[in-house]
Amino acid sequence: MPAAKILVSHVIGEEAVAKLESVSVSNNTVKRRIEEMSVDIADQVVEGVKFSKYGFAIQLDESTDVTNCSQLLVYVRYTQSNAAKTELLLSQDLSSTTTRKDIFNVLDNFFKQNELDWVKLVRCTTDGAPSMLGRKSGFQAHVKAVEPNATAVHCFIHRFTLCAKVLPPKLLSCLNRVIRIINFVKTSALNTRLFKLLCEDFGSDHICLLYHTEVRWLSRGNTTRRLFELRDVLLVFFKEKEHDFQKDLEDEELISRLAYLSDIFGALNHLNLLFQGPDCTVTEFISKLGAFVRKLDLWMKNVASERYGMSSFNLIYNHHSINNGFLMDGGECYAFDSSV
Repeated sequence: MPAAKILVSHVIGEEAVAKLESVSVSNNTVKRRIEEMSVDIADQVVEGVKFSKYGFAIQLDESTDVTNCSQLLVYVRYTQSNAAKTELLLSQDLSSTTTRKDIFNVLDNFFKQNELDWVKLVRCTTDGAPSMLGRKSGFQAHVKAVEPNATAVHCFIHRFTLCAKVLPPKLLSCLNRVIRIINFVKTSALNTRLFKLLCEDFGSDHICLLYHTEVRWLSRGNTTRRLFELRDVLLVFFKEKEHDFQKDLEDEELISRLAYLSDIFGALNHLNLLFQGPDCTVTEFISKLGAFVRKLDLWMKNVASERYGMSSFNLIYNHHSINNGFLMDGGECYAFDSSV
């Protein structure tokens, strides 16, 4: 505040300084104002849900964060002033167990406290876990018990992500090798520091690798692309350590598969991001997914005809090993295998 007063006195004048002195900046005052604004926003959302003309739909998920704190997030979509709105309805820690009954009880208590009617619920979206989708004892079964007309939906993006996790053996082996290389560098504080210094000496755009984690949908694309971009620095790093990983980074076949994985994961990440955000509708999802499927057909034909100049696959296109032929298996492109 003293610095702000000096700044204001020079720019505006002493009258503005007097106004600044009347502003309370105590911790309790700031805390109280934040809480008041938070309560007001929550009340507006609840009121909007109550008076939604066509009912409302919810989407929820329970997850454990890096501090081992289990959290329940519930989003709601409703209509207000002839427009669809999507807002955060509930964010609550689950202090004990996280069974389907516990999750339902938390949501049911919230509905009762805010006088929300289950009858106005038209759709409930969850992930594909049995505890959520189970017809007899899952969370959706508890919802059906209070509102039989509510439609249970398995999250569209979650289904898509599960399908995209399937990889042919050779590409899966490449991905596993990449993860081991990253873990070797990232799990050691000394290796992390040395690799950072090496990246700075090389003038690289990045100074660290990225961890791979299955629960983050964009993880694989970002992880593989970062390692591909830093592969030359990594090769020097492992040569200095005389580690066996240098053989992997000298293997043109593995590097080409890595480039291919980076490109295909990048395309899937882009599609995933198109599915996210406010005001997205099922019609838009279907349109975007249909366009992507048509692109897959085009990519398969281009690969079969050895036409690799595709904008979505710039890494493998620019890599000199593209013409070696090992990306093809039985006449089919790995990433477009029917199991994916």
